[in-house]
Amino acid sequence: MGFPLDGRSSLNTCANGSATLTTSRRSFLAASKLVVGTGVALGLGLAGRSASAGQNPGQGPGQNPGQKGQNSCFLPGTRIKTTGGEINIEELRIGDNVLTAAGEAMPIKFIGRRNISRRRTAPWSGEGPVKISPFAINSKAPHSDLYVSPWHAIYIDNVLIPAKYLVNGVTIVADAMPEALSLTYLHIELDTHEAILAEGLAVESFLRDNPDAFDNADEYVNLHGSPGKPLAPFAPYIRYSRRQELASHIRSALAPVYDFRTPIDKVRDRIADHADFAQAA
Repeated sequence: MGFPLDGRSSLNTCANGSATLTTSRRSFLAASKLVVGTGVALGLGLAGRSASAGQNPGQGPGQNPGQKGQNSCFLPGTRIKTTGGEINIEELRIGDNVLTAAGEAMPIKFIGRRNISRRRTAPWSGEGPVKISPFAINSKAPHSDLYVSPWHAIYIDNVLIPAKYLVNGVTIVADAMPEALSLTYLHIELDTHEAILAEGLAVESFLRDNPDAFDNADEYVNLHGSPGKPLAPFAPYIRYSRRQELASHIRSALAPVYDFRTPIDKVRDRIADHADFAQAA
């Protein structure tokens, strides 16, 4: 499914010409990585090394699953769609019914909470929230600023993509809220893994892959006993290793000549093009 651009542009060209210029601009920027990374990419095999799927969604490649920074979470103030309208996540309670992206009402089973902090002289270094600006994904969502932890997956084109892989530095920004010294992250678990609506955007509910990462993990045990097996993901996860991410940008740079991008490449590039058009509007 494409992303409508609402027909706005300050460029004095036709729509097709604008799209070409935008794609060329993005490809030119990505080409800088092509120059420094061609040798690496050739070693990988550009077409043969695609984004990986099916790994533990609570962690990235090569990371330890027990680290708290790798869980998927929202910041307080995030509005979640419920049967009673949009409600700030910190005001929700166990048993409240949230609406899935498919329109089904499901009761909240658990609300995880964790606090993170940093020294005044130290940056977030990738653990800070990703800010998704209004209409960064498409012309409808999110309808307000959405802050999620880097590994929180967005549901796009029938796959789950962690927010960190969609960062473009314009409409989707990493380590947002650089002035904050501490943050509270919250997440919602349902009976099954689902796409729920946060600020109107389809994102994942808690997969229960690592409930011990929450500061209130004892509450889960008191309510439900041992967590048991993780829930089954409702859609495949797609993520990159660092080398695969470099190859991804190289594939994007070469797309005008020969397009062998993977689905995650195309989603990221489409969002970047959408950001360029929004800036030009």
